Amino acid sequence: MSIRQICKNLRTKGFKETYRIHRVHKCEEGLYGYATNRPYGNLPLEKRHKALEKTVKWEKTLEELDPKKYKKFKKWLKPHYLKEVIPQRYAELVRQCDVKDKVVFMEKYGPTTPSNKYIAKVLQEEGKYEVVKIGLDKNHNSDFGIFENVVHLVEEMADAKAVCISSANQYLSHVEIRPETKFIQLWHGCGCFKKVGYSTIDSNNFGRSEKNLQEYEQYHNYSYVCLPAEDQKWVFEDAMRIPRDSGKLVPVGVSRTDQFYDPEYSKAAREKLEEKFPQIAGKKIIFYAPTYRGRISQAYTPNQLDVAAMGAALSDEYVLLIKYHSFGCKTRPALPEEYANSFAFDMNANGILDIESLLAISDILITDYSSVGFEFAILERPIVFFAYDKDQYLDERGMYYDYEEITPGPICTETEEIISYIDSLKDGFDDTEIKKFKEQYVKMCDGHATERTIALFDE
Repeated sequence: MSIRQICKNLRTKGFKETYRIHRVHKCEEGLYGYATNRPYGNLPLEKRHKALEKTVKWEKTLEELDPKKYKKFKKWLKPHYLKEVIPQRYAELVRQCDVKDKVVFMEKYGPTTPSNKYIAKVLQEEGKYEVVKIGLDKNHNSDFGIFENVVHLVEEMADAKAVCISSANQYLSHVEIRPETKFIQLWHGCGCFKKVGYSTIDSNNFGRSEKNLQEYEQYHNYSYVCLPAEDQKWVFEDAMRIPRDSGKLVPVGVSRTDQFYDPEYSKAAREKLEEKFPQIAGKKIIFYAPTYRGRISQAYTPNQLDVAAMGAALSDEYVLLIKYHSFGCKTRPALPEEYANSFAFDMNANGILDIESLLAISDILITDYSSVGFEFAILERPIVFFAYDKDQYLDERGMYYDYEEITPGPICTETEEIISYIDSLKDGFDDTEIKKFKEQYVKMCDGHATERTIALFDE
């Protein structure tokens, strides 16, 4: 802002408003200048972090001082990075290096997730590949910080033999990945009840617009998508618009489920839980793991399960572990005081076990429309589907399957029905239905998925 403009603003707008405008301009110039010039990629690591911190502060300041300009900046920032900075940085580095035995795992949130934890551990133990994990810190970072983390990601990707992700994102939508590098979608679920991706385009409640998905096409550059069974190809064809005969949809199984076949894994998880909560010793475990409700940006947790009624009826023989979906867990209901940490345990608050460990040690699963139903079926144990809002959920979100036909267990709408079913298990469990479901939908989750996935690196 020029001296002449500052003097004019002082006369017409006063000192306070002039100072605010000056700060906005300074902040905006700093953001645009830094983002455009991008010294970040060429700086030593320590200076890189300091420069990024300064820019993130600029971004937050602009948001506070002038929301309209901040909105304009955000609108400019995304295509600038996704269409220019990120693909250009990757292409520049690819020209300078050869591929080496290196695998990069990228996650939108933290660097370690259930989807990459086990396969990364196996790779590190085998010692053939260098393993790099990168989290974009989406929950706690500014837009600028996230995009700069993607720049760091492609710097690591440039010489990688394989890049693995486990959820859809647009960050690499304009990156032309070198042919020597395999880009592998591990996926974060063992199946899909509810619709995702292209299956939800232009929905009033979920999904992006067709225009947005085409502008930032996030599935086109996958080398492979790992599926739990041949039967699920049509689902991912619909969700990702990858033809089932393309060779990209590969039923190799889901790596992390290999742990279910290791008795020591379940034993260690149970011991860890009982060390934290000795009162659980000797009890059977009911695991309640519902999905969230609403749009992701406004997600909330279901609050219909009557924990007190379950405690009164089942606490002599069972305990109830509850883990809500991360998108809605901030709104999770409080446990009844009488049963908190005696019958019912909040596993979001007590994050001592990941979802795989909780499934492995559970005797019964209660879920609704979550993919954990597919995953737990591998263990061939009872599943209860608590679908009190089934008609509303189906109308809002949509399903790939006929829900009442596919579910390998009772569909309940009241807590009393769940209690009655669990009580009936004293007479034994007929596993015919769950085995049939497993054979059809998660057949390749047979304890050897990890070795088949790693073999894809050299395909």
